[in-house]
Amino acid sequence: MSTEIDITVVGGGVIGCAVARELSQGGREIFVIEKNSGISRGENQSSRNSGVIHAGLYYDRMKRPLKAKLCAEGNTLLYRFCKQYRVPFRQTGKLVVAANDEEEAVLETYRARAEENGVPVQMIAGASAVELEPCVQAETALLLPTSGIINPTALVQKLHFLAEENGARFLTGTRVAGIQAHKKGLEVDIEYRDGAHDTFLTRLLINAAGLYSDDVARMVQPASTYLIDPVRSETMKFYRTRREDLMLKGMNVYPTPCQYTSPQGTYFSVGVHLTPTLTTDNAGKCSIGPEVTVGPLSRPARHREEYGGPYQPQDVFLNQVRSFFPGLLEGDLMPHQTGIQARLAGFQDWVIEFSDNERRCLNLLGMDSPGLTGCLAIARHVKNVLGNL
Repeated sequence: MSTEIDITVVGGGVIGCAVARELSQGGREIFVIEKNSGISRGENQSSRNSGVIHAGLYYDRMKRPLKAKLCAEGNTLLYRFCKQYRVPFRQTGKLVVAANDEEEAVLETYRARAEENGVPVQMIAGASAVELEPCVQAETALLLPTSGIINPTALVQKLHFLAEENGARFLTGTRVAGIQAHKKGLEVDIEYRDGAHDTFLTRLLINAAGLYSDDVARMVQPASTYLIDPVRSETMKFYRTRREDLMLKGMNVYPTPCQYTSPQGTYFSVGVHLTPTLTTDNAGKCSIGPEVTVGPLSRPARHREEYGGPYQPQDVFLNQVRSFFPGLLEGDLMPHQTGIQARLAGFQDWVIEFSDNERRCLNLLGMDSPGLTGCLAIARHVKNVLGNL
C-alpha cells in the first residue's frame, strides 16, 4: 500500500472520462482504472451505440427523475462541448412517428412529458412529417429539433484528452480485483493483464464500471442486491443512396414507444429506429454519411461480453420499421454492430448513490441510455453529490 490517491474512478467509458474531466478541472487528483486495453477502442457500450444525442422525450419525472433531468441538461451541455472542442456532431432533429390513431394517443402522452422536462417539441401532421423526410410514412409525428447524432468514440477520446491535460492519470488493461475498507480510505487491489497484482489506497472511489458496476459495488458492500441485467443490442445498416425510396435526408426517425416485460421487470422501449451516420472529410468538415443504421433490436445477453455471434434475421428488423419506412427491403440490410447495455435489473432510472455505511464509495449503476447524452450533466451531478468530501 505504497500509494495514496485522492479520487479513483473505476471505468474509462464516456461517463468515467466525463467525471474525470469534471473533477480534475477543479484541481482534484484523479486516477482512472480501465479494464480494456485502451480508452474508447470499441470495447464498451460507450463506443458500441447509435450515437444519438437525445432530446429528453422519454423520461418521466416520477419514475425516472435522474434521466429526465440530466438528459435534458446534458443535451445542451453536449452541443456546447462539441462546438468548443470540434467533436463531430449534427443537430439533425428527430421524428417520432405514429402509424395509427392508437399510437397518436401515445404520442400525446410523450409530448406532454417532453414539455414537462423543458424539451422543445411539436406535434405535426403526417403531411408535415413527409415534407421533412419524404420516404417516411406517418399519420402524425412528434418533431424534436434538439435531437442529433455524434461520433461517440471522438467524444470519449476528447474527454480522455482533456482529463489528462488537467492532470488525471489513466491505467488501462487493468481490472479491480478487490476493495477493502481502511481507516484512511479504501484499499484497491488491481490485477494487470499478466496476472500481477498491486494495491493502493484511495480516499474516495467512484464506481463507473458500466457492465461490471454491480460487481464493484459488492466489493465495497457485499450485501448489495443491485444486479446488472445485460441487454444485447444488434444493429443493421443500409445505404440511403442505393434507391430513391431509401433517400433519407438525415433526421433521426423513431417509432411510437412501447413497453415490454422481462423476468427482471417492465421496461419502456424506444423501438427499432433509423439513425443517420456521420462522415468527416480531410478538412474536418462533418456531414451526413451514406449509411443509415436500423436498430437496436434487443434481447437478454447470454453474458456481458456477447459482442460476437449471429444477428437476428433481417426480416425481424424489417418488420419493426415497415409501418413507417415502407421502402426498405430485406436485401438492403447488412450487419452493422452489436452492443451490450448495462441495464439495472428492476430499475428504470439510473442509480447514483453511496454504498451503505461507506460514503467513500459513490456508485453509478445502470448507466444505460441516455448516458451518452447525459454524460456531462452526470459528471456535474457527481461533483455536486461529492460536495466537500
